[in-house]
Amino acid sequence: MHRLSNAFRALPLLLLGTFAHAQTAGTITFTANKTSATGSLTPVLTWSTTPVASSCTASGAWSGTKFASGSQTLATITASKSYTLTCAWGNGTANLSWVAPTQNTDGSSLTNLKGYRILYGTSASNLNLSQSVNSATATSASIPALGSGTWYFAVRAVNTSGAESDNSAVVSRTISAATASKTVNITINPLWKTISTIAYDVVIRDGVYAVGRQVGTVPLGTKCQTHYKVGVDYYKVDAAYVTVTTQPRSNSIIARCAKS
Repeated sequence: MHRLSNAFRALPLLLLGTFAHAQTAGTITFTANKTSATGSLTPVLTWSTTPVASSCTASGAWSGTKFASGSQTLATITASKSYTLTCAWGNGTANLSWVAPTQNTDGSSLTNLKGYRILYGTSASNLNLSQSVNSATATSASIPALGSGTWYFAVRAVNTSGAESDNSAVVSRTISAATASKTVNITINPLWKTISTIAYDVVIRDGVYAVGRQVGTVPLGTKCQTHYKVGVDYYKVDAAYVTVTTQPRSNSIIARCAKS
């Protein structure tokens, strides 16, 4: 009886398959032009990922899909805000193993096995990608760079004439993306402004700075200089905003101020 060893069709292979998700999260570098300001700030956020992330998403005080690296100028803020960037590295590795065939379909011994061809894809009915394994003794292989989602796999045996077996049973596994997040907090300190129109000069009483006499007026809401404080709620104001009616006895002019 004629044996079909040259018209090779091996028995279907069995994928025992241990599947390892090999992807790990990368590093996000995420900074702001300033992380604190008084009164208001126009944030400029800059970020990058190593290795390059497959996707990034903004949350918190900003939103939307972002590139793996970039810079963005946001709207001016007058209150403290937090900005979060979450990135994903979606490439994983599937590690496959199988049992080698030993016979042709007519029952004869398989003596001319050359290797294998792994078929895979994102649909069980459309295994449109392949990877060759050029070793007759191999019983395992790895498929790298798989994006997140469910993948389907089958294996065919290949003989020295290039004939292939039927597909093995199709198996599937889900590759999950590895993610990392980083948050930038921007603190807006309250702006001190004048709450009285009366401006005073500064005198020293008993070795302590004190409120002097009225020397003019200042518009309500004028920004106060919080580094120079006299008494409980008097702060220095820019002389350019003061309408002087009496010559000041000091170089500093103060007014009552409060947090805006």
